Amino acid sequence: MDRLRRLETFARTGWFARGVVYCLLAWIALTGSSADDASPQAVFRSVRDMPAGSILLALLAMGLALYGAYRLYGAALDSENKGAGAKGVAVRVGYAASGIAHFILAWAALRLASGGGAEEGREKEAAGMLLDLPLGGLLLGLVGAGFLAAAVQQAVKAWTTEFAKHLDAAAPGWAVPVGRAGLAARAVVFAVIGASLIRGGWFGAAGEVKGLGDALSALTDNPPLYLLVAAGLFLFGVHSFVEARWRRLRDEDMIARIMASRR
Repeated sequence: MDRLRRLETFARTGWFARGVVYCLLAWIALTGSSADDASPQAVFRSVRDMPAGSILLALLAMGLALYGAYRLYGAALDSENKGAGAKGVAVRVGYAASGIAHFILAWAALRLASGGGAEEGREKEAAGMLLDLPLGGLLLGLVGAGFLAAAVQQAVKAWTTEFAKHLDAAAPGWAVPVGRAGLAARAVVFAVIGASLIRGGWFGAAGEVKGLGDALSALTDNPPLYLLVAAGLFLFGVHSFVEARWRRLRDEDMIARIMASRR
């Protein structure tokens, strides 16, 4: 049970930190003078510039790292009971990738909190390095395909409201429409990132690879869509706060798997 409580602490702290990042990112996108500033690095800089910003940024980094640990641990333990079939393994690999990505974000936030500079354009640099490897283009394209699959998954969750079954009965009624809007916006952003990775890997356009901020900026040619997606990302942040407060993590299957892993 100690392991279950630890996992729950990791998850709830991480969802809260994720909510902070997405809400601030959307706020910057909606109010900033330039959409190019809408990126996690801009979020970290805005937190750093607040009173006691370095301490707040370090706490945010800790939350992101805990969420990364929750995703990696959950992928290994299959805490959400996705199974050992091809689909279940694919979802669990996605959880592991999410865990690694949040560790990277945590490192970037901690580096900035300790006085280091924010590193921009790392997505393009990493894509270029991968393209230089044997079969690197194929691998980069496959990562892009993974993002497209994740976009479809987010869209399906928004359409079916599958996420609602994991919420406690005490969750407010507005949690479902907010979650649907947030997941739909995230699906759009993931689709843009995935398409850019496929172009970079399979068509040799590494310079077009986009991170989260770049993907949002790419929508500025269509102002109504840009505003809808930016507002949706803010709602995804609110959805993360909802999960931090009302997501159910304890069930008989999860407890049985955790107990079995200790034998």
